[in-house]
Amino acid sequence: MGILKLQKLINDLSLYEEVNIGKTGIIVDGNALYYSLYYKSDPKLDQRCGGDYPGFKDEVCKFFQTLQDCEVTPYVILDGGSGSEKQKTLRSRLKWKVKYGKKIAESKPGDTLPEGCNVLPPLVKDVFIEVLKEKGIAFKQCLGEADPEVVSAANLNQCAVLSIDADFCIYDLHKGFLHLHNFEWKRKEDGNVPAKLFTRSKFCEHFKLDPALMPVFASIAGNDYSRLGEDMFANESSSSGDFRIDRLHNTLDFLKDVNVDGLDDSEKRERALSAALNHVGESEDETFKLSIQKYVEPGKTSSQLPLWMLGKVEHGELTSFITSVVDQKTMMLPALVEDFSQPSSYTAAYRIRQYFYGLLLGNEQCTEYDGVNKRDVQPILPNVSSDEREKLQLQCLNEAPEDLRLRVFEEALKVQTSALKNIPDHLKLPVCVTIFWFKRLQHHPKCETADCLHALLLGFVFDSEQDEFERRMKALKDEGMRRKLQPPVAHAFSQWQCCMRQSLHLNQLLCSPLPEPQCSRLYCGPLLHRLAEEHMIEELEDTLTGEKKKFYVDLKTICHLLAKKKTLIIGDSILRNVKLEIPATVLKHLPEATAGDIEDHLKGLAQEKRTFDKIIIHVGRKDIQMHQLEVTKSNIESVCNFAKTMSYSVVFSGPLPNRTNADVSRSMLSFNHWLSEWCPENNVGFIDNWKTFWVKPGLIGRDGIHPTLKGAALISRNLSQFILNPESRGAAPKNPSSWRLSAPRPLTYPQPPTPK
Repeated sequence: MGILKLQKLINDLSLYEEVNIGKTGIIVDGNALYYSLYYKSDPKLDQRCGGDYPGFKDEVCKFFQTLQDCEVTPYVILDGGSGSEKQKTLRSRLKWKVKYGKKIAESKPGDTLPEGCNVLPPLVKDVFIEVLKEKGIAFKQCLGEADPEVVSAANLNQCAVLSIDADFCIYDLHKGFLHLHNFEWKRKEDGNVPAKLFTRSKFCEHFKLDPALMPVFASIAGNDYSRLGEDMFANESSSSGDFRIDRLHNTLDFLKDVNVDGLDDSEKRERALSAALNHVGESEDETFKLSIQKYVEPGKTSSQLPLWMLGKVEHGELTSFITSVVDQKTMMLPALVEDFSQPSSYTAAYRIRQYFYGLLLGNEQCTEYDGVNKRDVQPILPNVSSDEREKLQLQCLNEAPEDLRLRVFEEALKVQTSALKNIPDHLKLPVCVTIFWFKRLQHHPKCETADCLHALLLGFVFDSEQDEFERRMKALKDEGMRRKLQPPVAHAFSQWQCCMRQSLHLNQLLCSPLPEPQCSRLYCGPLLHRLAEEHMIEELEDTLTGEKKKFYVDLKTICHLLAKKKTLIIGDSILRNVKLEIPATVLKHLPEATAGDIEDHLKGLAQEKRTFDKIIIHVGRKDIQMHQLEVTKSNIESVCNFAKTMSYSVVFSGPLPNRTNADVSRSMLSFNHWLSEWCPENNVGFIDNWKTFWVKPGLIGRDGIHPTLKGAALISRNLSQFILNPESRGAAPKNPSSWRLSAPRPLTYPQPPTPK
């Protein structure tokens, strides 16, 4: 954000011109604007409870309405990703933001926090872009830093720049720089906005500094790219409050005395930098030269993104986070206000980010920075055929069939959108997110879990229509601003926002197979926190009537039903003694069933609109006895393809050793080898039963085919462990060849019973 205390120095010395802004154009630093509008709002917008997006939207709309009233035409330019040279600064800044998040979480209503102790709620930028589109405000989202584009647009259109970034005091802006803190849009007068205009020429005239040396001043005084030590150019006698101001004065005094007569601008900068570094005993560093160059010839950011993605980023249809992921293999996760005694809220959306990285990077890892923690994330590739995977390559992802893109989204969130036909389009994605989030919360259910769900759903129903429900909701929002934070509730809602944000960006990357939601309507922290308190849900539910009540009941029913983890285990008589005590698990065994029989049964379930989170299939014994191995392979592939239409996760439970005769045993072993390789190649799960049953005695019954009760119990444990692992997608043996080539134990065949 530029040079520390430079703006204070300018204000203290009144190095600006008081102006009235009207009937003109301005170039707006978009990121600076949404930060300023959120942090400087009056009354102050919530940060403790995760944000107030409806309130923020109102503030943004009022700002642009004021500009329209004053006939000021804005062009908004937003930052994209940051370059690798700024990563160190961003990581340091992130650590400070985490500390601010803790302070805010521990604060009480009415507490005065230190200046600058702010944490931006996660969806603010998305809401801001939503408002720009709704209002028809011209804007552009850059691939990298917005500064070069802002300077270029300002000078091309002969407009002033509106921002809070002191770097714009350094650039050669023909029409000057308007600091947002001095842009008094809330007290417009006679169709104008009172403001204070800074020009570089006036600043240099005051300090008798050659304008060509302003970039040198910035690079050694300290910006996001370079900085001399804090004690350089500082007076030892300075008080702590004046320390940085005195340092700026001394730096400017030194630079004005450097003899640059007869030199061109580039030579002036080289001499001044060399003199400053020699003065403080520092060696010349390429970092300072690169920092200076950014002000002299600000270049546009290049990227490895495909052309179709470049256009979507520019128009705000695709998050700018993708540039850091694709170009640098990194993701900086912004600080949150959460329960810091719990694992990071970002873990709730970990799976969704894995799919996000998988589409962008394939199998390459992405490095995440989550507060003080750094982790390398292995992406997940969608569970699709090889032909479909080709269509999901980044270069042509926008041309992939919509149903395929939707399937990837459904797989990532473990939802089936076919159940949401009666949900309004703008809420389909938020409902999917809510189901995913609620399902995850139920792994460790707490008393407030259902209240948080119902609070969110009541928020979805909330609109501007004036009735008892709406009046009560507005009153509860005001009450929520005065309530003490409940850490478990704050953490649950923080997790939901992480899931929402990442799902929104995944949907954008997949070219919106689900309609874009209205982010500004989704979350109002003070209201939802108040709703989640004991007995409040029931009180609000009683005020619902008519269509709102029906809609709310439908939302509750869908979320509770779909959040149950449903698993179908289907197979032949090998499963007859298998028992599982896992809720929402259906176990179906069909005696003497072939793969074709299993597929026919699945088709019957599909006609009843049945879908499942996982389908586990145990089949093959009868097929091997009836057909050649190649026919069995074809039948297995067919039943698998159909099962994928009913579930995002299909798994095969591998065959057991067959001890009836040597030929069948060899065929079953070959089938197991093939299945163990075919499954991972086709993104199908595989549970390896063969190795355990082959080594341990007493697991196969006297008929040489079916498991004993002990063997059935082992299968039950294997299946239970697999189902209860929330991230399981099936596992092939890590190294099948390690046991494939080992010599088999001698086969023993059952003897006919002795006649009595």
